[in-house]
Amino acid sequence: MESIWFKPELADEIIKNNDIFEETHSIVTDIMSGHLEITNLVENMAGVLTSKEIEHRVKGMQFFTKLLREIHKEYLSELQVKFISKFYIDRLKDNHRVIPAVLEGFLAIIDMKNYNIQNSGEFFTILFREVPCQSQVRQDRYNIYLIVKTLLEKDIEYMKSLGPDFVYGVISSIDGERDPRNLMFLFNFLPTFVANIPLGHLVEEMFEVISCYYPIDFHPSPDDPAAVSRDDLAAALCPCLCATPEFGEQCLVLLIEKLDSSLRIAKLDSLKLLAESCKTFKTETYGPFLRALWSSLHREITHKTDEELKIVAHETLLALVAKLSTAANTDQEFENFVKGIIISMQQALAESTTVAQFVQSAKVLLTTANGSKESCEIVTRTMIPAVVAYYEFKTSPKLQTASIEFLGDLYEMAKHWEILDQIDKQLDEIPQLCLTAVSQPAKDFQIAGFKMLVRVKNILKSDLVVPFVEVLVHNIQYSQDQDLLSVSVETIHAIAKKYPELIMDLVVKGKCDLDNLTEDKTALNIRLNLLSNLASIDDFTKIIIEEMLKIVTSSNEEAPKVVEALSESMSNASLFTDKKLEEIESDHGLIDSVISWIVKEIKSMPHESLSNGYALISNTMCSLSAEKQQIILEKHTTDILERCKMDETYLSLLESLYSSVRQSVYNTYFEEIMLLCLKLALNSDKELIRTKACGLIAHFLNKVEYGQKFDYLYERLKNYLSTCSKDDQSLCPRLINLYAWIAKSLIMRGGDLFLFWLQKILISISSADCCKEGSEAIRLIMTDFPDCLNTRHHAKISILYKQRMFQTFMTLTEKFGPSSPDTKEAYLLSWGYILAKTPKSVLNNEVNKIAPLLIDSLEYDNKDLLIVMVDVLCHFVQGKQSIVAQSLQTILPRLVKLSTYVKSMDVRIKSLQCLYDIANSYPTVLLLPYKQDVLLDLAPSLDDKKRLVRNVAVKARTRWFLVGAPGEPKEN
Repeated sequence: MESIWFKPELADEIIKNNDIFEETHSIVTDIMSGHLEITNLVENMAGVLTSKEIEHRVKGMQFFTKLLREIHKEYLSELQVKFISKFYIDRLKDNHRVIPAVLEGFLAIIDMKNYNIQNSGEFFTILFREVPCQSQVRQDRYNIYLIVKTLLEKDIEYMKSLGPDFVYGVISSIDGERDPRNLMFLFNFLPTFVANIPLGHLVEEMFEVISCYYPIDFHPSPDDPAAVSRDDLAAALCPCLCATPEFGEQCLVLLIEKLDSSLRIAKLDSLKLLAESCKTFKTETYGPFLRALWSSLHREITHKTDEELKIVAHETLLALVAKLSTAANTDQEFENFVKGIIISMQQALAESTTVAQFVQSAKVLLTTANGSKESCEIVTRTMIPAVVAYYEFKTSPKLQTASIEFLGDLYEMAKHWEILDQIDKQLDEIPQLCLTAVSQPAKDFQIAGFKMLVRVKNILKSDLVVPFVEVLVHNIQYSQDQDLLSVSVETIHAIAKKYPELIMDLVVKGKCDLDNLTEDKTALNIRLNLLSNLASIDDFTKIIIEEMLKIVTSSNEEAPKVVEALSESMSNASLFTDKKLEEIESDHGLIDSVISWIVKEIKSMPHESLSNGYALISNTMCSLSAEKQQIILEKHTTDILERCKMDETYLSLLESLYSSVRQSVYNTYFEEIMLLCLKLALNSDKELIRTKACGLIAHFLNKVEYGQKFDYLYERLKNYLSTCSKDDQSLCPRLINLYAWIAKSLIMRGGDLFLFWLQKILISISSADCCKEGSEAIRLIMTDFPDCLNTRHHAKISILYKQRMFQTFMTLTEKFGPSSPDTKEAYLLSWGYILAKTPKSVLNNEVNKIAPLLIDSLEYDNKDLLIVMVDVLCHFVQGKQSIVAQSLQTILPRLVKLSTYVKSMDVRIKSLQCLYDIANSYPTVLLLPYKQDVLLDLAPSLDDKKRLVRNVAVKARTRWFLVGAPGEPKEN
């Protein structure tokens, strides 16, 4: 039977039968297979498309539009598309109820491959004449905007040719739009429209239509699932207001007016608009407004309390200066603008009575200088002499040191913009001022002067080196202040890089007397630290390292001091790179020398005296390539291992070599060393030896590649531990500690092997006899160690291992939870160690499981537990989690009690902060029942002996006092 769409009866079928809409896919199939011509289909639909009844015409257009949307975009020919397009354009004159289907259909038409954009002119003419856009529903208005945007993207040159009538039509269409979703769409494509379509005499009208929304004053409905935020709208509107240079004058007048308003959000939007306008407006546009703009910017930059406003004002000033500088060579207004800022800020600097006021003005000048190369030259050329003069006024010591730091900032700005040569005369004054500062006996002046000299070392002239060195060496010989000593050493290092020969003669061979280093015991440690620091510079490395290692290998009584100095300096990666350490080891045999010294002295010196030697070996090993590590291990392991079997003290030496090996390093000693470590980890009477043994086992398990080698070591480990007596109570704490190291090493590298050991730890937590050791094991797993299982020591570290530990622990505790009240505290403490190291974003996913743990923990007298749990509770409160609100009856009394917790100021502060957050986060209706009790109970905290506690107590009590006060919102 022939389908109805092949017959004239199709029109009646569309009118009578709604189910015909479900057949459109079959009609499309017949059209695209060639069985049905679309022109014939239109003829068969004539009765419904031209019916006198509006309802019928609406239904006919909806049916035909549905067909068009389902036809492949490339199928219809240009003639067919033109025919249908003409038909749809005529339908724009129809009843307003027909318009929605017409707009949807035309969107489908213009998306077709063979659509000729030349037909668009007639469409827009009739659309703007016959269809008042703002009288349509939201979706239809959106479709009109979408048609404009789509055709604009399709052929922008043709759209330009449509002339002022088209522009006026667009302006009329968008005038009065209020729906936030439609506005968001408009704001996103209007910059392209305005920037590319000639506006002609309609510039003012277009700007007025857009600017009526400025500043955005809109708050989305809380019930809107796809709400558009005020900030989203404001960010999208900003580029519209400065989309073309033609908007320049109107835009600047508008934003200056809003900058002068009292509305904070208007100020922020205007500052951002001014910065955005610098991308499109012409430089000369700003000329008449510069005085007003600087006045407004100055006011916001110097705002006393609003940090966000100040930051945005600085960003805007930066953009404006950069824009104006593009005409710096021809425009006097730019130079006048910058000089006006300088004059204002010079006055502010001169009137400063506090460092904060001085820094605020200095920041404005630095922002101005950072705007461009030209502005930087003007600012630095003027301000460097001015700041030097300011220092000499001796206003106050703090302001003088602040001015020295400001000079350093100006120098670095000039260096950034590469204008040092242009202001060389002004720069010459800076090192001289540094010398003036360091020549004063006051520590603050000396530190400020030396720090400045380090920053400007490249402009230090040779004639000033000697006087600086005199002061520096005097400090090193006689000063007892660690800060001053540290900066003095850093300064000599900086000068040495520029003038190595002078420092070699004046300091290394002169004041430090390297050739007779240990003869003079005065300030030997400080001189050693200085020399080991200078050894990082290529010109000094050979002579200093050789002399210092001579002292180490000659069993000199000062050898421990030399090793300590070398260890401290060489652990500083900013001084000694891996490449530098490898070079020193290759050229001077550093590790051999230190090992020889340790072997000679290990019997006579305590471990603390040798610890720097172990650290030096470990740090140097970390820097070596795998091949060089293998050579050193082969050279020393046999001897040290044999010694270790007879004297466990040698394990520290073995550990310093093997804990630093790279992941690819493996030798035949691994198994023997691990079995020895297992024995010592469980049987040694010295806690230090047990810890180092456990750490070395963890390194092996963490680094050895999965495969035959790892499997062999792991099986030996498990077999050895299976022979240990489970009934030996004295062994239990040591086993748990070892389990923690094993679990830590395995979870850090990934995989599931750690689960076996973590379960053992959890079982111990549920036992009253060893629950404390179990919680301590969890702490060990979650703690990062500076000298073990880290990237420096080439450990394998899964990025998300702490998150995985959290998830795994949560799963396992459902099975191995606390079995009695005796183990509850240890169980919660274990959770505390985990929560403290887990990202807060991860905790948000498990609020309902974590919150009961937090609440229970508030009852225990354990400051480590309380600090972590109250901190997490604060996080949940700030997130307005409902489960906290449901438990306020329990939480509030416990927090109030902790606000007077005697054993820890931190617990008191965090508890008071949490009480403040609760009052600031939850609805008044929930808080009112507790208000009076909380206010009464917080009174003692106002008299706390610690000022920091009193400050938070005042803040918390004030916030609770405002709960339910007039003007307080019922819902937060």
